Amino acid sequence: MTETPTRVSLPGSAQWMISSLEGQVREVAERVTLQVRTTVPELDGTGDGRLRHLVFTAIHNAMRLFVDEALGREVSYVAVEDMFRKVGYRVAIRGRDQDLIDQGMNVAVAELSNELRVRAAENELSAGALNAINEAVTSFVHHLTAQIGVGWRAGAEARNTDSGLARSRLLAALLSGADDDEIETQAAIAGWEVPDGLTVIAVDLPEGRTMPGDALGDEALTRPSRTPQPVVCGVDDADEVVARIRAGFPQARAAVCWPVPRSDVPAAWTWATRAQELVRAKVIPARPVIDCVRFRTEIWLHAEPVLRRQLAQELLQPLFNETENSREILSETLLVWLETRDSAPAIAARLGVHPQTVRYRWKRINELFGDALHDPDFVIQLTLLLKASVPLWIAGDQSDFERFREQEEAG
Repeated sequence: MTETPTRVSLPGSAQWMISSLEGQVREVAERVTLQVRTTVPELDGTGDGRLRHLVFTAIHNAMRLFVDEALGREVSYVAVEDMFRKVGYRVAIRGRDQDLIDQGMNVAVAELSNELRVRAAENELSAGALNAINEAVTSFVHHLTAQIGVGWRAGAEARNTDSGLARSRLLAALLSGADDDEIETQAAIAGWEVPDGLTVIAVDLPEGRTMPGDALGDEALTRPSRTPQPVVCGVDDADEVVARIRAGFPQARAAVCWPVPRSDVPAAWTWATRAQELVRAKVIPARPVIDCVRFRTEIWLHAEPVLRRQLAQELLQPLFNETENSREILSETLLVWLETRDSAPAIAARLGVHPQTVRYRWKRINELFGDALHDPDFVIQLTLLLKASVPLWIAGDQSDFERFREQEEAG
């Protein structure tokens, strides 16, 4: 890290001229930035809108810092130094030479110097005062150029880092919902262009097995540090990536989420992993490839397992007081009615029982729930709750009933 440049003491006339610039810093910074973009198009041609914004912000804040320091105010270089290091870093990780930044700095200094000369002439500033300003500018620019060099060297080193590590960092950034700046930075280092649409896959492997980071080709990002193992790829590459998983790891089970934008990758990862959990709970059928879009209702209904358990204890107490066999047939019949609102014969045909059996069951259901079945809000909650709970009960999950008995015994 270079040291902060020595403060330059300006004569009063020079300070007065600098103060006249104070209200127009942004306007001048915009002109300087435009001149840099026009004169050094290679710097602007990286296709990186954030870099363009960063260059303007760095120039604008540097000019404000210079004006404040020239007028004798207390200043801190930390934020501006960081911005110029970021400019150097971002250019380096995109494979651009430092000479390109140096050209941009030269253009910026020339444009700013021309602005100062014009103002000096308009204000009849003495040659000595103008020289003092030029010396201050030279010292200031030298310091910021050094910061660019620090950032560029760090970026060049990062670019030469093992690509597998860089891809792992990009995957982590996507899964954690990092901001666009971090994702674009890691993508540039990894040499992996992040498409607009992404597919997130949760891969459940046999115990002790993992997929190496390069197992699925350049199109897919993966790392073996999580269970299930995450995979992210472009939507257009998803079918091929899934085929590679099936071919290379035939005992794996892949839960493939529907396409999402990059901002929704963390949510897609949650949905895909929840699909795997529901397979283990026997709510979703176990298959080599789970197409999550087919099970969106189940994934949604099981989004809040704690809330489901609490609602079950509140709304389903009448059922929990029944015997196990009665509870099973009544909940099944009630759910079919809630879903279809069909007649007894239609419900009987769906359940494979006699219509009179359905009528007997319905009589008992009315005894248990009474007028609550005419409350629209209660019916909606009951429908969703049973759709989420009945598959768990059928699969053998008895935790709702055990919790109910424990609460009853506790008093």
